[in-house]
Amino acid sequence: MISRPVFVDRALSARIEAAEAAKVEGLAREVAARVPAQRAAVAVIAGGRAAFVVPHARISRAAGLGMSGPVEARDVEALEDFYASRGTAARILVSPFAHPSLLARLGERGFRLESLDTVLVRHLALAAEAHAPEPTARGGVVARRAAREEASAWVAASLSAFALPGEPPSDRVDLFEAGFHQPGTAYFFASLTDGSVAGVGAVCVHERVALLFAGATLEAHRGRGVQRALIDARVAYARDVGCDLAYSVAEAGSTSQRNLERAGLVAVYSQAMLIKSFT
Repeated sequence: MISRPVFVDRALSARIEAAEAAKVEGLAREVAARVPAQRAAVAVIAGGRAAFVVPHARISRAAGLGMSGPVEARDVEALEDFYASRGTAARILVSPFAHPSLLARLGERGFRLESLDTVLVRHLALAAEAHAPEPTARGGVVARRAAREEASAWVAASLSAFALPGEPPSDRVDLFEAGFHQPGTAYFFASLTDGSVAGVGAVCVHERVALLFAGATLEAHRGRGVQRALIDARVAYARDVGCDLAYSVAEAGSTSQRNLERAGLVAVYSQAMLIKSFT
């Protein structure tokens, strides 16, 4: 594995936040086309995207605002109107490299901090430097790309892996299956040598930036290197399609962050989720 020091500046963050905005926009557009009853929608605000997919969920959020210049009060008002008219709280991801006016305007309008997650980055080696592809098999775990017709199986495994003990089955299967068709997105299975599914992951590519997301391991197979196999497979895919940067977002200090760092990603900044409720 070839690693490079990561110098973080506004330009690098702008690429990351643009990829985040493209992902939320792409999901909302697929849901709008395939599950019209959800009333999924996208709005362009302050250089970013506000996406609505389903009420009261983190997948309905805005991203990329304030990366191209100052944010006005009317921009935040438009953000509020977009979500309030759909009966849900307004959520927005904020980069520390966004124009300072973004946080100022959000504070004036009563937004509060909901969470801070860690953004991790890895520069991808040029083809000439990559003497061998990233391994996709590790410790008896094999990662492979899921076929389009495996959407239902992938979603079922993902929902099982992310489920909390005693949690009822999700009623959002159709939404996740719609996302499986999003352009620029690839989905992966990790399986054991006997063919049983051990985990899942996905990657979304936007302008040579690969966002690794939805990595999860089924409870019975944790501690066997499943996530490392999935990270390696997705990094290899990102390089193959011409990306020069891969990144992911993880809860600070989590097992996910540790797995990403072991695979060569470097923590570069905290991404804030701010929220405003209207009830």
